[in-house]
Amino acid sequence: MKTAFLLVVFDGLRPDMVTAATTPNLMRFAALGTRFTRARSVFPSETRVCTATVTTGCQPRRHGLIANRFAHPADHRRIVDTGDRSALQAMQHDLGQDLLDVPTLGDILAHAGRDFVVLSSGSTGQAYVLNPRAAANAQLTLSAHGPQASSPLGAAMLAELDPPPAAPVARGVWTAEVFRTRFLPNPPAATVLWLCEPDTSAHYQGLGAPAQMEALRAMDAAFGRILDDWQAGPQRDTLQIMVASDHGHTTITGHTNVAAAIADVPDFAGCTLVSGSSGSIWVPGGDRARVAALAAWLTRQNWVGNVFADDGPPSVLPQSAMQADHSRAGQIVFTLRATAAPAPTGLPGSATYDGGLKLGAGTHGGLSAAELHTVLMLAGSQIMPDARSEWPAGLADIAPTVLHLLGIAGPVMDGRILGEALRPGTTPAMAPATESWEASDDGYSQRLARTRLGGQVYLDCGDRD
Repeated sequence: MKTAFLLVVFDGLRPDMVTAATTPNLMRFAALGTRFTRARSVFPSETRVCTATVTTGCQPRRHGLIANRFAHPADHRRIVDTGDRSALQAMQHDLGQDLLDVPTLGDILAHAGRDFVVLSSGSTGQAYVLNPRAAANAQLTLSAHGPQASSPLGAAMLAELDPPPAAPVARGVWTAEVFRTRFLPNPPAATVLWLCEPDTSAHYQGLGAPAQMEALRAMDAAFGRILDDWQAGPQRDTLQIMVASDHGHTTITGHTNVAAAIADVPDFAGCTLVSGSSGSIWVPGGDRARVAALAAWLTRQNWVGNVFADDGPPSVLPQSAMQADHSRAGQIVFTLRATAAPAPTGLPGSATYDGGLKLGAGTHGGLSAAELHTVLMLAGSQIMPDARSEWPAGLADIAPTVLHLLGIAGPVMDGRILGEALRPGTTPAMAPATESWEASDDGYSQRLARTRLGGQVYLDCGDRD
């Protein structure tokens, strides 16, 4: 039998929430394989950006999905919400081009004559980003939001199933059960099972709140049933499984209204602001003087964290530093202020937020360690058991590792094959090197900590004084 691969994503899961008390099945899975202790997200640490990196093996600067919300490339006054499948399809139609600039796992597997399945309880846009060409590739994408968010093959399968529940936790359990009952007995070459929890409950019930921990326990139990069947069946010898989270979370401990704060700044007139945990500003015509003035103004605000602009003052870092420099990005990109200080729950990480989420809720999109540090585990017959990798790893490494295990040649990607976890293991030829990007001026100082491993760069943390 051929090797098959399953990726299970627990959206928004922090590594410090994986414990024997809360996630016993994830802990059991970790003991079966290799756990990557230095796994990292990308910037901005937002779900659809991360999704695109997972499916392409490339950084945002190459795949082009540079934020959960961004200014429409053809009309910067319009905002594209990437959580909405129809908004993404409309943008593709407007531009006459593919959503992503590089091939996805779906494209590569279709070319190789292998099947690829996406099962998602995330947003309609998230499921679409995983395989935008699912219909053209005759591949199955099944969204728990219904047939209108699924590919034709996914819609046909939905018609055979009980309707997905409306509640996010129940929807995640339902999606996991679809894989366990319909696909695990004869798994496709590659499957992505994307679970919207514990992300949704962190946003709306509170990070570390009892309701969020209960949601995580439910996802862990659903994964445990997959794990039980996998270990008991013949797929144990052929199916390799990876568990990951796309980003972490930090706790909202304060609010700011960026639009109101910037409205009276003369150089902002006519610009487009997109804000959240991280934000961007589009300056008409890319006027360098206005870009520099706005970037300098941002560095003087106490609620601002890191600021990136290619035409900024000395206190600003270049956009290339966080590997999200793309033509769709605004001329200025910034984060809201975050610290490693513990929240009232005791969880490390506190942040300012611009939006409707309440104090105590989880947020992400920035550069704090709480947002960038992720979960990554790999187990199966071809994987080193009961092992811990201290080598840096990240979302871009998932796709090349999948293709390697399936024996499929793919295009050049930004990620690396996680060879240290494979049997026999092959460790990277070069040692990791820490990098620190720093900029300061007039009392403002910012830093971006990165780790370089050969040609790969991993983001560790960004902060400011």
